[in-house]
Amino acid sequence: MRADRSDNILTNSRRANTRERAFTIPTRERAFTIPTRARAFTIIELLVVIGIIAILSVLTTLGARRLTAGSRLAAGTNAVTNALGVARAAAIRDSAVTGLVFRPIWNAANPSVPQRVEMVVVRSTGERTFFPGSPGGVAERFIPVANVPAIQLPEGVKVAGPMYDPPGSFGAIPADQVFATQVELSVAANCGETIEFNRSIAVLFGPQGEFLTRVPNSSISLDMKCYVDWNRNGSSPTPPADPQDVALGNCASGNFERFWLQDHPDDECNLMFVPFLVVYDDKAAREVKGLAWNNDTNVINELTGPNGYILQFGDRITFNRFSGIPERKVQ
Repeated sequence: MRADRSDNILTNSRRANTRERAFTIPTRERAFTIPTRARAFTIIELLVVIGIIAILSVLTTLGARRLTAGSRLAAGTNAVTNALGVARAAAIRDSAVTGLVFRPIWNAANPSVPQRVEMVVVRSTGERTFFPGSPGGVAERFIPVANVPAIQLPEGVKVAGPMYDPPGSFGAIPADQVFATQVELSVAANCGETIEFNRSIAVLFGPQGEFLTRVPNSSISLDMKCYVDWNRNGSSPTPPADPQDVALGNCASGNFERFWLQDHPDDECNLMFVPFLVVYDDKAAREVKGLAWNNDTNVINELTGPNGYILQFGDRITFNRFSGIPERKVQ
C-alpha cells in the first residue's frame, strides 16, 4: 500500500510539471513572437530635436572661437615676452641702450594678406636733428640692430601702452589712462577710423639691461624725441636736412599729427616709450564692437579707454625698474 501511494504521488508530480511546461512554454513563445507596431516621431518631436542640435552647434562654434582667440592671445603674449628678452639681451651684450619697437606691417599692393605687428630691436646712432624755433626740438635717429631678426605677432594681436607722452587729456579722462596702439593700416588707407590712438610704441633698456623711460643724456630743456629711420636715408651720401619721413599718409594733418600719429606703413613717427605694455587681440575686439570707430569717443569707450577692451581683456606686461626683467601679469 505504501509503495502504491508513493508511485501515485510521483506520477501526480510528473503530471503537474508536465502541465506547467505545457502551459508556460506557449506563453513565452507568444511573448516573443507577437508582432509590435513601430511608433514614428511626430513633427513636434523632430522640431525639438532639430532645435537642440542647432543650439549645440552654436555653442560649439562659440566655444571654438573663444578657444582660438585665447590661443592666439596666449601665443602673442609669449612672443612679446620673448622679443623683450631678445632686446634686453642685446643691450647687455653690446653694453648699449637698446629699444624694442612694435611696427605694423601691411602691403597695400597685396591687401588680401592680413596685417601683422613686427617687433624690431633698434638702437640709437647718436645722430640728432635740431629744429629751429622756441624752445626748439631735437630728433634722435634710431636704426634696427643688425643680425637681430624681427619677430612677428599672430594675426590680429597688437600691443598697447599708456599715452604718457605727450601729456594731455581726452575730455575728463587723463591721457595716461588711455591706451595707444598700432594703426589698422587697411582702414587708414581710406581714413576710415580716427588715427588719434595710432602711435609708435617702444620699450627701452639700458646698457645693464635696466628699464628706461627716456634716452640717457636727453635734454629736458628741448623737445627731445626719437624715431626709427626705416628707409635709412639718414645714412645716405647726401642725407636730407630732416631724414624723418612723416608725411606719407593722407589722414594726418599738421605737424603734431604727422610726427605722432601713424597713418602709413612707412611713417617714421616719434617713438612713445611706455612704462608697461598690454597685449590684446584686436581682431576679437573688432568682432564685438558695437560702434563705429571713426571718432575718438567711440574708440575710448570700446577699445582704448579705462573701460575699453584693451584693459579688460588684455595681458599686461610690466618691468622690474632695476633689472628690467619683464613681469607678465595675465588678466
